[in-house]
Amino acid sequence: MLLTRRTLLKSSALMGTGLAIKPAAAEAAVSDSGLASEIGDAARSAIRSGACPGVAVHISLRGRSLLSSNYGLANIETASGLAGGSVFRIGSLTKQFTAALVVKLASDGKLDLNDAVSKHLACFAGSPSFTVRELLNHTAGLHSDEQNVSCQTDLARPKSQMALAQEISAQSVLFDFEPGTAWLYSNANYIVLGAVIETLTAMSLADAAAAMIFKPLGLDKTAFDSSDAVVPGRVDGYSPVDGSPGAFTHPAFIEISEAGGAGAMRSTASDLGRWHRALLANRLFDRRFVDAMITPGRLRDGRLSGENRFSPDDASYGEVEYGMGLLVSPSSQAHRSVLHYGFINGFSAFLETFIDLGLTTVVLCNGDVGPALPFRAVRKIVSARILKS
Repeated sequence: MLLTRRTLLKSSALMGTGLAIKPAAAEAAVSDSGLASEIGDAARSAIRSGACPGVAVHISLRGRSLLSSNYGLANIETASGLAGGSVFRIGSLTKQFTAALVVKLASDGKLDLNDAVSKHLACFAGSPSFTVRELLNHTAGLHSDEQNVSCQTDLARPKSQMALAQEISAQSVLFDFEPGTAWLYSNANYIVLGAVIETLTAMSLADAAAAMIFKPLGLDKTAFDSSDAVVPGRVDGYSPVDGSPGAFTHPAFIEISEAGGAGAMRSTASDLGRWHRALLANRLFDRRFVDAMITPGRLRDGRLSGENRFSPDDASYGEVEYGMGLLVSPSSQAHRSVLHYGFINGFSAFLETFIDLGLTTVVLCNGDVGPALPFRAVRKIVSARILKS
């Protein structure tokens, strides 16, 4: 199964660094070797604690690499170290790529974001109406059965996004709430978006993403993954053994392709940095479509979606809102940022860009979600040293 955001919310604070950030010369801050030292300390601390065998960190400013470092192991059994081109599964960071594919189709006139999903997927024709935009914003209300989505074990015939969407449409409980009335993070939303993409492009989700995003933007190490793919530089994922720091097992098997639009991708730290640079520099579509992705979603009554979170556990999001595949920082934050976390069996990921500064941080780990991962520590270091408190 896909590891869920709920797990993160129970293990660590989602956003806050406790710092009021102000402009500063990022280049000068990075030239101070203290930044690299502190980042290295945070990464090695996570490894020593048994959170994961390896950590990759990439920090860039307006597309220029400021720091690119790798710590620990890509594979425990062969004692292979991480390298610059190490390829990790990235879990729910996939959602922003899926969202971008949908928005790209909208920019090309292939759909309207306010279309009813049933216009494109007949399996939802008899259901209460919900829109493509509501799927993107996690306000559609679709129930996500985490025990069943992406657990296919027949490697010869992994299910398509359309087949999974049809299964979702046939769930005994289809909605957690009336569409458009609340917010709840649901992997089912992005599986269904994957089916919309496959329908409109007449391609597999993997092929559509390669043709529309990865190849045009030069993201050579980024792809939708499959369990049978042979990938140079592939990192192995691990699950920490509870109560035995430094001990790991292989994670539970998942047919990764079935995580689809919700979490099936693989990438490198540097590719992810280039991705945010390209997206936010309007290289994929016009600025108004970029703005649509990074604008907080709203409910049908006009309220911000975060004003009515369906699950009380989601109070941990605080003022953070959800756009389209991206979390959006609160307006009270001095520098607006967009970010997302990604968790899938054996892997954890973090990607954030401060929009006005063009400052991007990527952290990839080959271990399951847990409180000792270095995401929060790295984020605090970047805020304190580069943005300045």
